[in-house]
Amino acid sequence: GKPVDGMGPGMGHGMMNGYGFDRYDSRFAGFGSMIFNEACSNFGIPVETALSDLGLPKDMDPQLTILEVEEHYGVTGQEIASYMAANMQQKPASINSRQQLMMRQQAVQNMRGTGQGMHFMHKGRFAYGNYTTFSFDNSSGEVSSFAVGGDLIFNSVTVSDFAFKEERVAGATAVYEGADSQIFLHDNPMGILQIRAFANKTVVFDLAEEVEASMDTELSDSPGDAVIVNISKNNFAGYLIVFKNYLATATGDEPIEGPDARVSDGRVTVTLVNNSVVMFRASPMDPVLMQTGYRYGPHVAYMHQVLSREIARGRIGAEISLRAGGDNASVVNYTPMGVHIRERDRDRVVLEVNSDLPEGRVITINVDNETVNLSSPDRIRLRFNGKVIEKAGNIDELFAGGNRPLCYLLQENETATMAVYIPEFSEHEIIIDIEPEAGEERAGEETEEEETTDESSEAEPAPAFEFGAGIALVASIYVLRRRKQ
Repeated sequence: GKPVDGMGPGMGHGMMNGYGFDRYDSRFAGFGSMIFNEACSNFGIPVETALSDLGLPKDMDPQLTILEVEEHYGVTGQEIASYMAANMQQKPASINSRQQLMMRQQAVQNMRGTGQGMHFMHKGRFAYGNYTTFSFDNSSGEVSSFAVGGDLIFNSVTVSDFAFKEERVAGATAVYEGADSQIFLHDNPMGILQIRAFANKTVVFDLAEEVEASMDTELSDSPGDAVIVNISKNNFAGYLIVFKNYLATATGDEPIEGPDARVSDGRVTVTLVNNSVVMFRASPMDPVLMQTGYRYGPHVAYMHQVLSREIARGRIGAEISLRAGGDNASVVNYTPMGVHIRERDRDRVVLEVNSDLPEGRVITINVDNETVNLSSPDRIRLRFNGKVIEKAGNIDELFAGGNRPLCYLLQENETATMAVYIPEFSEHEIIIDIEPEAGEERAGEETEEEETTDESSEAEPAPAFEFGAGIALVASIYVLRRRKQ
Protein backbone atom coordinates (compact mmCIF):
# COMPACT_ATOMS: atom_id res chain seq x y z
CA GLY A 1 0.00 0.00 0.00
CA LYS A 2 3.05 2.34 0.01
CA PRO A 3 3.99 4.52 -2.97
CA VAL A 4 6.45 2.89 -5.37
CA ASP A 5 8.41 4.95 -7.92
CA GLY A 6 5.96 7.83 -7.68
CA MET A 7 2.86 5.67 -8.09
CA GLY A 8 -0.10 6.16 -5.76
CA PRO A 9 -1.02 4.16 -2.66
CA GLY A 10 -1.26 0.43 -3.27
CA MET A 11 0.50 0.64 -6.66
CA GLY A 12 3.58 -1.32 -7.59
CA HIS A 13 4.28 -4.97 -6.91
CA GLY A 14 1.31 -5.47 -4.59
CA MET A 15 -1.20 -4.32 -7.17
CA MET A 16 0.52 -6.00 -10.10
CA ASN A 17 0.83 -9.44 -8.49
CA GLY A 18 -2.64 -9.50 -6.99
CA TYR A 19 -1.37 -8.92 -3.44
CA GLY A 20 0.11 -12.42 -3.37
CA PHE A 21 -3.06 -14.31 -4.33
CA ASP A 22 -2.74 -14.52 -8.11
CA ARG A 23 -0.45 -17.55 -7.76
CA TYR A 24 -3.59 -19.39 -6.65
CA ASP A 25 -6.28 -17.58 -8.64
CA SER A 26 -5.71 -15.59 -11.83
CA ARG A 27 -8.69 -13.35 -11.00
CA PHE A 28 -6.41 -11.45 -8.61
CA ALA A 29 -4.02 -10.34 -11.38
CA GLY A 30 -4.05 -6.53 -11.56
CA PHE A 31 -6.52 -6.47 -8.67
CA GLY A 32 -5.75 -2.86 -7.73
CA SER A 33 -7.06 -1.50 -11.03
CA MET A 34 -10.28 -3.55 -10.84
CA ILE A 35 -13.48 -1.66 -9.99
CA PHE A 36 -15.07 -2.59 -6.67
CA ASN A 37 -18.33 -3.82 -8.20
CA GLU A 38 -16.45 -6.10 -10.62
CA ALA A 39 -14.31 -7.55 -7.81
CA CYS A 40 -17.41 -8.42 -5.78
CA SER A 41 -19.06 -9.99 -8.81
CA ASN A 42 -15.94 -12.02 -9.69
CA PHE A 43 -15.81 -13.58 -6.23
CA GLY A 44 -19.56 -14.00 -5.65
CA ILE A 45 -19.88 -11.53 -2.75
CA PRO A 46 -22.80 -9.07 -2.76
CA VAL A 47 -21.65 -5.46 -2.92
CA GLU A 48 -23.78 -4.51 0.10
CA THR A 49 -22.23 -7.31 2.15
CA ALA A 50 -18.67 -6.36 1.19
CA LEU A 51 -19.27 -2.70 2.01
CA SER A 52 -20.60 -3.59 5.45
CA ASP A 53 -17.87 -6.14 6.22
CA LEU A 54 -15.08 -3.79 5.16
CA GLY A 55 -16.52 -0.82 7.06
CA LEU A 56 -17.10 1.20 3.88
CA PRO A 57 -20.00 3.67 3.46
CA LYS A 58 -23.24 2.16 2.20
CA ASP A 59 -23.49 4.89 -0.44
CA MET A 60 -19.94 4.44 -1.77
CA ASP A 61 -19.75 4.47 -5.54
CA PRO A 62 -19.10 0.80 -6.50
CA GLN A 63 -17.54 1.97 -9.77
CA LEU A 64 -14.43 3.15 -7.92
CA THR A 65 -11.33 1.05 -8.49
CA ILE A 66 -9.76 -0.80 -5.58
CA LEU A 67 -6.93 1.76 -5.50
CA GLU A 68 -9.42 4.64 -5.52
CA VAL A 69 -11.26 3.03 -2.59
CA GLU A 70 -7.93 2.86 -0.76
CA GLU A 71 -7.14 6.49 -1.52
CA HIS A 72 -10.56 7.87 -0.55
CA TYR A 73 -11.50 5.62 2.40
CA GLY A 74 -8.24 4.21 3.77
CA VAL A 75 -9.16 0.52 3.31
CA THR A 76 -6.09 -0.89 1.60
CA GLY A 77 -6.01 -3.00 -1.52
CA GLN A 78 -4.33 -5.73 0.54
CA GLU A 79 -7.26 -5.72 2.99
CA ILE A 80 -9.81 -5.91 0.19
CA ALA A 81 -7.91 -8.68 -1.63
CA SER A 82 -7.54 -10.65 1.60
CA TYR A 83 -11.25 -10.21 2.33
CA MET A 84 -12.15 -11.54 -1.13
CA ALA A 85 -9.75 -14.50 -0.75
CA ALA A 86 -11.13 -15.46 2.65
CA ASN A 87 -14.81 -15.14 1.75
CA MET A 88 -15.15 -15.82 -1.96
CA GLN A 89 -18.22 -17.83 -2.91
CA GLN A 90 -17.14 -18.58 -6.48
CA LYS A 91 -14.02 -20.76 -6.61
CA PRO A 92 -12.43 -21.92 -9.88
CA ALA A 93 -12.16 -25.66 -10.41
CA SER A 94 -8.41 -25.25 -11.03
CA ILE A 95 -7.83 -24.63 -7.29
CA ASN A 96 -7.67 -27.79 -5.22
CA SER A 97 -8.71 -27.99 -1.58
CA ARG A 98 -5.12 -27.69 -0.36
CA GLN A 99 -4.58 -24.46 -2.31
CA GLN A 100 -7.89 -23.10 -1.06
CA LEU A 101 -6.83 -23.76 2.53
CA MET A 102 -3.43 -22.11 2.00
CA MET A 103 -5.01 -19.05 0.39
CA ARG A 104 -7.58 -18.76 3.16
CA GLN A 105 -4.92 -19.04 5.86
CA GLN A 106 -2.80 -16.36 4.20
CA ALA A 107 -5.82 -14.08 3.82
CA VAL A 108 -6.87 -14.47 7.45
CA GLN A 109 -3.30 -13.81 8.63
CA ASN A 110 -3.22 -10.65 6.51
CA MET A 111 -6.48 -9.38 7.99
CA ARG A 112 -5.80 -10.58 11.52
CA GLY A 113 -2.19 -9.43 11.73
CA THR A 114 0.61 -11.35 13.40
CA GLY A 115 1.03 -12.39 17.01
CA GLN A 116 0.34 -15.44 19.11
CA GLY A 117 -2.11 -13.89 21.55
CA MET A 118 -5.79 -14.73 21.59
CA HIS A 119 -8.33 -12.06 20.66
CA PHE A 120 -10.84 -11.32 17.95
CA MET A 121 -10.41 -8.52 15.45
CA HIS A 122 -14.03 -7.56 14.78
CA LYS A 123 -14.97 -5.97 11.48
CA GLY A 124 -18.52 -5.89 10.16
CA ARG A 125 -19.99 -9.38 10.23
CA PHE A 126 -16.57 -10.97 10.61
CA ALA A 127 -14.40 -11.81 13.61
CA TYR A 128 -10.81 -12.81 12.90
CA GLY A 129 -8.97 -14.55 15.72
CA ASN A 130 -5.52 -16.06 15.85
CA TYR A 131 -7.22 -19.46 16.10
CA THR A 132 -10.92 -19.03 15.34
CA THR A 133 -12.53 -17.07 12.52
CA PHE A 134 -16.19 -16.78 11.61
CA SER A 135 -18.96 -14.58 10.25
CA PHE A 136 -22.23 -13.78 12.05
CA ASP A 137 -25.41 -12.56 10.38
CA ASN A 138 -27.60 -10.90 13.00
CA SER A 139 -30.63 -10.84 10.71
CA SER A 140 -30.74 -14.65 10.57
CA GLY A 141 -28.67 -15.57 13.65
CA GLU A 142 -26.39 -17.67 11.44
CA VAL A 143 -22.71 -18.37 12.10
CA SER A 144 -20.92 -19.05 8.80
CA SER A 145 -17.39 -19.78 7.55
CA PHE A 146 -16.41 -21.15 10.98
CA ALA A 147 -12.73 -22.14 10.89
CA VAL A 148 -10.11 -23.19 13.45
CA GLY A 149 -6.39 -22.96 12.74
CA GLY A 150 -7.19 -22.00 9.14
CA ASP A 151 -9.30 -25.13 8.57
CA LEU A 152 -12.88 -24.48 7.50
CA ILE A 153 -15.04 -26.77 9.66
CA PHE A 154 -18.65 -25.58 9.34
CA ASN A 155 -20.03 -23.75 6.32
CA SER A 156 -22.86 -22.59 8.56
CA VAL A 157 -24.42 -23.07 11.98
CA THR A 158 -28.06 -22.05 12.34
CA VAL A 159 -30.26 -21.83 15.45
CA SER A 160 -34.02 -21.98 14.99
CA ASP A 161 -35.91 -18.79 15.93
CA PHE A 162 -32.76 -17.10 17.19
CA ALA A 163 -34.32 -13.60 17.43
CA PHE A 164 -31.07 -11.62 17.75
CA LYS A 165 -30.90 -9.05 20.58
CA GLU A 166 -27.27 -7.97 21.03
CA GLU A 167 -23.62 -8.88 20.49
CA ARG A 168 -20.51 -8.52 22.62
CA VAL A 169 -17.11 -9.13 21.05
CA ALA A 170 -14.23 -8.45 23.42
CA GLY A 171 -10.86 -10.07 23.94
CA ALA A 172 -10.96 -13.76 23.14
CA THR A 173 -14.75 -14.14 23.43
CA ALA A 174 -17.69 -13.32 21.16
CA VAL A 175 -21.23 -13.54 22.54
CA TYR A 176 -24.44 -13.30 20.51
CA GLU A 177 -27.63 -13.02 22.53
CA GLY A 178 -30.95 -14.26 21.22
CA ALA A 179 -34.40 -14.11 22.80
CA ASP A 180 -34.08 -17.60 24.31
CA SER A 181 -30.65 -18.85 23.25
CA GLN A 182 -27.02 -17.71 23.26
CA ILE A 183 -24.02 -18.31 20.98
CA PHE A 184 -20.50 -18.18 22.46
CA LEU A 185 -17.32 -18.39 20.37
CA HIS A 186 -13.77 -18.43 21.72
CA ASP A 187 -10.48 -17.60 20.05
CA ASN A 188 -8.49 -20.48 21.54
CA PRO A 189 -6.73 -23.55 20.13
CA MET A 190 -9.82 -25.71 20.69
CA GLY A 191 -12.00 -23.29 18.69
CA ILE A 192 -14.78 -23.70 21.24
CA LEU A 193 -18.28 -22.83 20.02
CA GLN A 194 -21.20 -23.13 22.45
CA ILE A 195 -24.94 -22.74 21.87
CA ARG A 196 -27.06 -22.61 25.01
CA ALA A 197 -30.82 -23.08 24.77
CA PHE A 198 -33.48 -21.82 27.18
CA ALA A 199 -36.32 -23.24 25.09
CA ASN A 200 -36.71 -26.02 22.52
CA LYS A 201 -34.30 -25.35 19.65
CA THR A 202 -33.00 -27.03 16.51
CA VAL A 203 -29.37 -26.35 15.64
CA VAL A 204 -28.05 -27.37 12.20
CA PHE A 205 -24.32 -27.70 11.50
CA ASP A 206 -23.56 -27.78 7.77
CA LEU A 207 -20.17 -29.45 7.37
CA ALA A 208 -17.45 -27.93 5.21
CA GLU A 209 -15.78 -29.87 2.40
CA GLU A 210 -13.85 -32.95 3.59
CA VAL A 211 -15.29 -32.71 7.11
CA GLU A 212 -16.94 -35.90 8.33
CA ALA A 213 -19.29 -36.57 11.23
CA SER A 214 -20.28 -39.81 12.96
CA MET A 215 -22.09 -40.72 16.16
CA ASP A 216 -19.64 -41.71 18.87
CA THR A 217 -20.50 -44.93 20.66
CA GLU A 218 -17.36 -45.21 22.80
CA LEU A 219 -17.48 -41.77 24.41
CA SER A 220 -21.26 -41.89 24.68
CA ASP A 221 -21.04 -44.98 26.88
CA SER A 222 -22.92 -43.90 30.03
CA PRO A 223 -22.08 -40.16 29.96
CA GLY A 224 -25.39 -39.27 31.60
CA ASP A 225 -27.53 -36.97 29.48
CA ALA A 226 -24.91 -36.42 26.76
CA VAL A 227 -24.81 -37.17 23.05
CA ILE A 228 -21.38 -37.02 21.40
CA VAL A 229 -20.61 -36.73 17.65
CA ASN A 230 -17.13 -37.19 16.17
CA ILE A 231 -16.06 -34.37 13.84
CA SER A 232 -12.97 -35.09 11.74
CA LYS A 233 -11.00 -33.89 8.75
CA ASN A 234 -7.68 -34.83 7.20
CA ASN A 235 -5.71 -32.92 9.80
CA PHE A 236 -7.87 -32.40 12.85
CA ALA A 237 -10.22 -34.15 15.25
CA GLY A 238 -12.96 -32.73 17.43
CA TYR A 239 -16.38 -33.36 18.94
CA LEU A 240 -19.88 -31.97 19.00
CA ILE A 241 -21.17 -32.55 22.53
CA VAL A 242 -24.82 -32.19 23.54
CA PHE A 243 -25.31 -32.01 27.30
CA LYS A 244 -27.01 -30.34 30.24
CA ASN A 245 -26.19 -26.70 30.96
CA TYR A 246 -24.47 -27.03 34.32
CA LEU A 247 -24.24 -23.25 34.60
CA ALA A 248 -28.03 -22.98 34.82
CA THR A 249 -28.91 -22.97 38.51
CA ALA A 250 -32.45 -24.26 37.94
CA THR A 251 -31.38 -27.66 36.61
CA GLY A 252 -30.27 -29.19 39.91
CA ASP A 253 -29.26 -32.85 39.80
CA GLU A 254 -32.21 -34.03 37.75
CA PRO A 255 -31.45 -35.43 34.29
CA ILE A 256 -32.90 -33.65 31.28
CA GLU A 257 -34.79 -35.43 28.53
CA GLY A 258 -35.00 -34.64 24.85
CA PRO A 259 -31.52 -33.55 23.63
CA ASP A 260 -30.52 -35.51 20.54
CA ALA A 261 -28.32 -35.40 17.44
CA ARG A 262 -28.65 -36.88 13.94
CA VAL A 263 -26.03 -37.12 11.19
CA SER A 264 -27.07 -37.18 7.53
CA ASP A 265 -26.09 -35.72 4.15
CA GLY A 266 -23.16 -33.58 5.27
CA ARG A 267 -24.90 -32.05 8.26
CA VAL A 268 -25.52 -32.62 11.95
CA THR A 269 -28.96 -31.72 13.29
CA VAL A 270 -29.13 -31.19 17.05
CA THR A 271 -32.29 -30.99 19.14
CA LEU A 272 -31.96 -28.91 22.30
CA VAL A 273 -34.35 -28.37 25.19
CA ASN A 274 -34.45 -25.83 27.99
CA ASN A 275 -31.10 -25.59 29.82
CA SER A 276 -29.18 -27.76 27.38
CA VAL A 277 -26.02 -27.01 25.37
CA VAL A 278 -24.35 -28.11 22.16
CA MET A 279 -20.64 -27.42 21.98
CA PHE A 280 -17.92 -27.91 19.37
CA ARG A 281 -14.48 -28.57 20.81
CA ALA A 282 -11.44 -29.53 18.72
CA SER A 283 -8.27 -31.16 19.88
CA PRO A 284 -6.03 -28.08 20.14
CA MET A 285 -4.79 -26.63 16.85
CA ASP A 286 -2.07 -24.10 16.15
CA PRO A 287 -2.63 -20.96 14.04
CA VAL A 288 0.31 -21.83 11.80
CA LEU A 289 0.29 -20.35 8.31
CA MET A 290 0.48 -23.07 5.64
CA GLN A 291 -0.08 -25.77 8.26
CA THR A 292 0.35 -29.16 6.61
CA GLY A 293 -1.41 -31.24 9.23
CA TYR A 294 -1.93 -32.00 12.89
CA ARG A 295 -0.62 -35.30 14.19
CA TYR A 296 -1.71 -36.22 17.67
CA GLY A 297 0.05 -38.94 19.62
CA PRO A 298 -2.12 -41.62 21.26
CA HIS A 299 -1.76 -40.14 24.73
CA VAL A 300 -2.95 -36.66 23.80
CA ALA A 301 -5.74 -38.02 21.60
CA TYR A 302 -6.98 -40.13 24.50
CA MET A 303 -6.68 -37.24 26.93
CA HIS A 304 -8.92 -35.03 24.81
CA GLN A 305 -11.41 -37.85 24.40
CA VAL A 306 -11.61 -38.08 28.18
CA LEU A 307 -11.87 -34.31 28.61
CA SER A 308 -14.75 -34.12 26.13
CA ARG A 309 -16.56 -36.94 27.91
CA GLU A 310 -16.08 -35.36 31.33
CA ILE A 311 -17.23 -31.94 30.14
CA ALA A 312 -20.47 -33.68 29.15
CA ARG A 313 -20.72 -35.17 32.64
CA GLY A 314 -20.18 -31.80 34.32
CA ARG A 315 -16.95 -32.87 35.99
CA ILE A 316 -14.71 -30.24 34.42
CA GLY A 317 -15.18 -26.83 35.94
CA ALA A 318 -13.24 -24.65 33.51
CA GLU A 319 -10.55 -24.57 30.83
CA ILE A 320 -7.91 -21.84 31.08
CA SER A 321 -5.68 -20.93 28.15
CA LEU A 322 -2.50 -18.87 28.49
CA ARG A 323 -0.09 -17.71 25.82
CA ALA A 324 2.78 -15.37 26.55
CA GLY A 325 2.58 -13.65 23.17
CA GLY A 326 -0.64 -11.81 24.08
CA ASP A 327 -2.13 -9.97 26.99
CA ASN A 328 -5.42 -11.86 26.96
CA ALA A 329 -6.32 -15.14 28.57
CA SER A 330 -9.25 -17.43 27.78
CA VAL A 331 -11.39 -19.01 30.47
CA VAL A 332 -14.27 -21.23 29.40
CA ASN A 333 -16.57 -22.16 32.28
CA TYR A 334 -18.62 -25.35 32.25
CA THR A 335 -19.83 -25.21 35.85
CA PRO A 336 -20.23 -22.28 38.31
CA MET A 337 -16.63 -21.49 39.15
CA GLY A 338 -14.65 -18.29 39.56
CA VAL A 339 -11.16 -18.22 38.06
CA HIS A 340 -8.82 -15.27 38.40
CA ILE A 341 -5.25 -14.97 37.12
CA ARG A 342 -3.62 -13.17 40.01
CA GLU A 343 -0.04 -13.27 38.78
CA ARG A 344 1.51 -14.02 35.42
CA ASP A 345 5.23 -13.77 34.89
CA ARG A 346 7.70 -15.83 32.91
CA ASP A 347 7.78 -19.31 34.54
CA ARG A 348 5.22 -18.41 37.20
CA VAL A 349 1.42 -18.35 36.97
CA VAL A 350 -0.80 -17.92 40.04
CA LEU A 351 -4.52 -18.75 39.75
CA GLU A 352 -7.27 -18.13 42.27
CA VAL A 353 -10.18 -20.56 42.04
CA ASN A 354 -13.42 -20.43 44.01
CA SER A 355 -16.84 -22.06 43.88
CA ASP A 356 -19.83 -23.10 45.99
CA LEU A 357 -19.96 -26.52 44.34
CA PRO A 358 -20.42 -29.35 46.85
CA GLU A 359 -18.18 -31.77 44.92
CA GLY A 360 -14.71 -31.61 43.44
CA ARG A 361 -13.98 -30.63 39.84
CA VAL A 362 -11.08 -30.72 37.39
CA ILE A 363 -9.72 -27.61 35.69
CA THR A 364 -7.39 -27.68 32.69
CA ILE A 365 -4.62 -25.16 32.04
CA ASN A 366 -3.01 -24.78 28.62
CA VAL A 367 0.35 -23.03 28.32
CA ASP A 368 3.14 -22.52 25.81
CA ASN A 369 6.90 -22.34 26.17
CA GLU A 370 6.75 -18.55 26.46
CA THR A 371 4.55 -18.84 29.54
CA VAL A 372 6.36 -21.68 31.33
CA ASN A 373 9.75 -23.03 30.31
CA LEU A 374 8.95 -26.48 28.93
CA SER A 375 12.54 -27.39 28.10
CA SER A 376 12.98 -28.99 31.55
CA PRO A 377 9.65 -30.76 32.10
CA ASP A 378 10.86 -32.61 35.19
CA ARG A 379 11.18 -29.25 36.96
CA ILE A 380 7.64 -28.06 36.22
CA ARG A 381 5.61 -28.17 39.39
CA LEU A 382 2.05 -27.41 40.34
CA ARG A 383 1.21 -26.35 43.88
CA PHE A 384 -2.20 -26.28 45.56
CA ASN A 385 -2.51 -23.88 48.50
CA GLY A 386 1.27 -23.87 48.80
CA LYS A 387 1.92 -27.62 48.62
CA VAL A 388 3.20 -29.57 45.62
CA ILE A 389 0.37 -31.54 44.00
CA GLU A 390 0.70 -35.31 43.68
CA LYS A 391 1.10 -36.41 40.06
CA ALA A 392 -1.37 -38.88 38.59
CA GLY A 393 -0.19 -41.70 36.35
CA ASN A 394 -2.97 -41.12 33.80
CA ILE A 395 -5.81 -38.70 33.07
CA ASP A 396 -8.51 -41.10 34.33
CA GLU A 397 -7.20 -40.92 37.91
CA LEU A 398 -8.31 -37.30 38.12
CA PHE A 399 -11.96 -38.31 37.67
CA ALA A 400 -11.94 -41.15 40.21
CA GLY A 401 -12.79 -38.80 43.07
CA GLY A 402 -10.93 -38.81 46.37
CA ASN A 403 -9.99 -36.25 48.98
CA ARG A 404 -6.55 -35.14 47.79
CA PRO A 405 -5.55 -32.89 44.88
CA LEU A 406 -4.04 -34.56 41.81
CA CYS A 407 -2.47 -33.21 38.62
CA TYR A 408 -1.62 -34.55 35.19
CA LEU A 409 0.45 -33.05 32.35
CA LEU A 410 1.05 -33.80 28.69
CA GLN A 411 3.79 -31.90 26.90
CA GLU A 412 5.43 -31.96 23.50
CA ASN A 413 7.60 -29.39 21.75
CA GLU A 414 6.52 -25.94 22.91
CA THR A 415 3.05 -26.53 24.37
CA ALA A 416 1.59 -28.34 27.36
CA THR A 417 -1.82 -29.17 28.80
CA MET A 418 -2.17 -29.52 32.56
CA ALA A 419 -5.18 -30.83 34.47
CA VAL A 420 -5.76 -30.36 38.20
CA TYR A 421 -8.32 -32.15 40.36
CA ILE A 422 -9.65 -29.96 43.18
CA PRO A 423 -11.33 -32.24 45.77
CA GLU A 424 -13.50 -29.62 47.48
CA PHE A 425 -14.23 -25.96 47.11
CA SER A 426 -14.02 -22.69 48.90
CA GLU A 427 -11.15 -20.49 47.73
CA HIS A 428 -7.89 -22.04 46.54
CA GLU A 429 -4.62 -21.00 44.98
CA ILE A 430 -2.91 -22.94 42.18
CA ILE A 431 0.67 -22.06 41.27
CA ILE A 432 2.53 -23.25 38.18
CA ASP A 433 6.25 -22.61 38.26
CA ILE A 434 9.67 -24.13 37.81
CA GLU A 435 11.28 -26.02 40.69
CA PRO A 436 14.50 -24.19 41.67
CA GLU A 437 17.85 -25.87 41.30
CA ALA A 438 19.49 -27.08 44.51
CA GLY A 439 20.39 -24.11 46.68
CA GLU A 440 18.23 -21.72 44.63
CA GLU A 441 14.98 -21.92 46.60
CA ARG A 442 13.02 -18.71 46.39
CA ALA A 443 12.57 -16.69 49.52
CA GLY A 444 9.39 -17.48 51.41
CA GLU A 445 8.83 -20.91 49.79
CA GLU A 446 8.57 -24.19 51.59
CA THR A 447 11.34 -26.59 50.67
CA GLU A 448 10.62 -29.93 49.05
CA GLU A 449 11.81 -31.64 52.22
CA GLU A 450 9.31 -29.72 54.36
CA GLU A 451 6.47 -30.46 51.96
CA THR A 452 7.33 -34.15 51.77
CA THR A 453 7.49 -34.44 55.56
CA ASP A 454 4.12 -32.78 55.91
CA GLU A 455 2.50 -35.27 53.52
CA SER A 456 4.55 -38.37 54.36
CA SER A 457 1.94 -40.03 56.55
CA GLU A 458 -0.42 -40.68 53.64
CA ALA A 459 1.21 -39.81 50.32
CA GLU A 460 2.67 -42.55 48.15
CA PRO A 461 5.58 -41.93 45.78
CA ALA A 462 4.26 -39.86 42.89
CA PRO A 463 4.57 -41.31 39.39
CA ALA A 464 6.48 -39.27 36.87
CA PHE A 465 4.75 -36.90 34.49
CA GLU A 466 3.71 -38.61 31.29
CA PHE A 467 4.64 -36.94 28.03
CA GLY A 468 2.86 -37.25 24.71
CA ALA A 469 1.67 -34.79 22.11
CA GLY A 470 -0.11 -31.71 23.38
CA ILE A 471 -1.23 -28.35 22.04
CA ALA A 472 -1.83 -25.21 24.07
CA LEU A 473 -2.93 -21.61 24.21
CA VAL A 474 -3.25 -18.21 26.01
CA ALA A 475 -6.16 -15.88 26.59
CA SER A 476 -8.39 -13.58 28.67
CA ILE A 477 -10.82 -14.30 31.46
CA TYR A 478 -14.44 -14.28 30.50
CA VAL A 479 -16.89 -15.87 32.97
CA LEU A 480 -19.87 -17.24 31.09
CA ARG A 481 -23.20 -16.24 32.55
CA ARG A 482 -26.52 -17.95 32.06
CA ARG A 483 -29.17 -15.88 30.45
CA LYS A 484 -31.31 -13.94 32.91
CA GLN A 485 -34.80 -15.29 32.80
